[in-house]
Amino acid sequence: MSNGTRWTIIGILLAINVMANVALNGTWVEVGVSTVTGLGVLALVVDFFLRGRREP
Repeated sequence: MSNGTRWTIIGILLAINVMANVALNGTWVEVGVSTVTGLGVLALVVDFFLRGRREP
């Protein structure tokens, strides 16, 4: 995965997280969406640092 693709996916996941927090304020669905998107962002950032910043 290229760095540009990785950062695009992170941006999309963060946007979904923010929209879910605004729209689903205080519900259990918000917790689930926040958890899934947060773990996705964390996984992509860890992948970025473990593989290095080189392009494949």
